[in-house]
Amino acid sequence: MYRDNSKPSDQGFIVKDGRLINDSKGTMCGLTKAAIMRKDRKRAEKVRMIAEGNELSRANLDLFKKL
Repeated sequence: MYRDNSKPSDQGFIVKDGRLINDSKGTMCGLTKAAIMRKDRKRAEKVRMIAEGNELSRANLDLFKKL
């Protein structure tokens, strides 16, 4: 059974003259994937913090308008 439930030919591997040839595109090692995921997570945290700050500032403006 293959890891991602697809045949090797679907992943870009072909058999030519009895040899398995890797013709797949966009392969990335695990460390690179982990680094990208870490970077994406950090960016998402920053975006969330900015959104929270904007929300708090709007709440403060609405509060002071009532006074």
